Amino acid sequence: MNESGLLHQAVYLAEPIGLTWLGLLILTVWLAIKRQRGPALLAGFLAFWVTIVGSSSLSGRLLGSLEKPYAGVHLEALPTADAIVMLGGGAAPSRYEVSGVHLTTAGDRLVMAQGLFALKKAPVLLLGGNANKLDGVVRFEGVIARDLLATWGVPAEAVIPLGANEDTHDEALKVHALAAERGWHRVLLVTSANHMRRASAVFRAQGLEVIPVPCNFLTTIATAPPPPGWNVPRYDGFEKIAIWLHEQIGWWTYRHRGWITDDSR
Repeated sequence: MNESGLLHQAVYLAEPIGLTWLGLLILTVWLAIKRQRGPALLAGFLAFWVTIVGSSSLSGRLLGSLEKPYAGVHLEALPTADAIVMLGGGAAPSRYEVSGVHLTTAGDRLVMAQGLFALKKAPVLLLGGNANKLDGVVRFEGVIARDLLATWGVPAEAVIPLGANEDTHDEALKVHALAAERGWHRVLLVTSANHMRRASAVFRAQGLEVIPVPCNFLTTIATAPPPPGWNVPRYDGFEKIAIWLHEQIGWWTYRHRGWITDDSR
């Protein structure tokens, strides 16, 4: 490892996860010297777990298993639909960003929705999301996303914000109601690739024909791999495994509540 690589490792070691990992290693050795076998094994196991999650490819492989079935979609080849549905989670209100919108780690959803609309894949764009209070004012994610998309060439009259939604099931219910009212049948569903399995199943359970349009790929399924070699554990792996766990728990929760059926999977 060259000097630059060593410097990066030193920086990673100063980060909270790196520092916690180092502390666990030191604690393990100290407890072993003190012949406190049980506590030493526990500390050693925690250090091992931090290493596996933060330094190995395990987290990426798990999250990639959710993304892989949706890789390779070509936008130009997608069929047209009655509406584009973009799920929430990609934007939040901000005091100082352009148009008052902060793009989150799922901000790719807005870019994908705008791209589909520009390709004339559907005449209407539905925007999900929740509501947040900033400076005493309640701001709806769908509204602030609509205002930003207007600066990207999406006419405001072609956009329907879905108000405040607690979860994907809420969004599916609202889209189902609009579809029944307007005679829609097919929707292009825009969401993160890791969330697509659960999201598309929820919408299909509402009787809608769903064309998945995945985005926001977070693993090497779509992104460049990290530099070869071993690194001090970092937050990336923990973020990936947290998303994977969230989707696994969410899937079984939705199944238990009857929001996903055998026919909709």
